[in-house]
Amino acid sequence: MHREASINSSKTARFRAGYHTSIVLYRLLWFTINVLMRIVYRYRSSGQENIPKRGPVILVVNHLHLTDPGTVVCAVWRQIVTLAADKWLDTPLVRWFLRSAGTIFVNRGEVDRNALKLCLDVLRRGLALAIAPEGTRSQSAQLQRGKAGVAYVAHKADAVIVPIAAWGQERLGDWRRLRRPSCTVRVGKPFRLDYGDGRLSSERLQVLADGVMVQIARMLPVEYQGYYTEHVAALTADQLPEGLVAV
Repeated sequence: MHREASINSSKTARFRAGYHTSIVLYRLLWFTINVLMRIVYRYRSSGQENIPKRGPVILVVNHLHLTDPGTVVCAVWRQIVTLAADKWLDTPLVRWFLRSAGTIFVNRGEVDRNALKLCLDVLRRGLALAIAPEGTRSQSAQLQRGKAGVAYVAHKADAVIVPIAAWGQERLGDWRRLRRPSCTVRVGKPFRLDYGDGRLSSERLQVLADGVMVQIARMLPVEYQGYYTEHVAALTADQLPEGLVAV
């Protein structure tokens, strides 16, 4: 019996090794990133009071630049598990940093079931998971259509969702003209998804994912709203998109 428990414990440890990190190391990196972000950018954030202090939560963010993880982490005190493309595993320094910060590496070329299991594990343990529903970085600085996967993960974990919009971090090149770029982060109000009764179709999941993206889009300047510009314009200030329920 003790041997079986030991084996199970070992399996759990290996399973969680994909994202688990020391809180002390995480806080050290959090502090370092905060200092760097405020040196590199005129960094401003607001709405942190909207993030639940405990319990499973998905932080959904737009994806503009390689510095996006640092942009979001600086605005959130809770320890976050983030997602990153597995291509960064080939770069030793980046690999060390991302693993130290608590990262799930995703194979972007296919449905990565192991990454999905890890995401659900994060949420079932009552932690915070950051997801960029667009999947890939926007080359135009405008929102692309979100993937249905974010709605699927939220459904499986019964997690609260908090939208975060960030912009300005993509202007890092302004330093070439000796100009310090501004970076703004806004944290929106939490919500849940209404999945309805019966089996969830892929079409319904996409509708819910679009609603999630609208909540990000409405906090962005119009020139960043991209695919969701008309969706935002069609809503009143206090109106939630279809399938979203305020917490």
